Amino acid sequence: MALWNVMYEDWQMECCGTPFSVGDEVTWQLGGGPSPYSVERHGDDGPRTTGRVRSIQLVTQGFELRAGADTFEPVAGERWLRPVEKCPKWFVDPVEGSREQGYFRREVGVLVSLDVLKDGM
Repeated sequence: MALWNVMYEDWQMECCGTPFSVGDEVTWQLGGGPSPYSVERHGDDGPRTTGRVRSIQLVTQGFELRAGADTFEPVAGERWLRPVEKCPKWFVDPVEGSREQGYFRREVGVLVSLDVLKDGM
């Protein structure tokens, strides 16, 4: 077995994901690379991988209004992790601040430590 870090983005879960808890066995299609992989629910980019969830951390990211534009960008270095026992189905947006103020924090997904049992590689 190997321990992999897997990012499960908020929109992937909210669209068509099923919440899971620490200790659950899960099978996900993964994309990305070894640090971390990401759950891909809308493509055929990676192998189906089975593993046991060892930990879940809720990921919160800071965003600010891009100078001279009407778009928000992630703020470098402003990412927080909070351990949870279960992945939520819905994520909080915003956690703090507001778009009107030009800065906010929002939950962007969960980072999962996954003991890989087998994969499609």
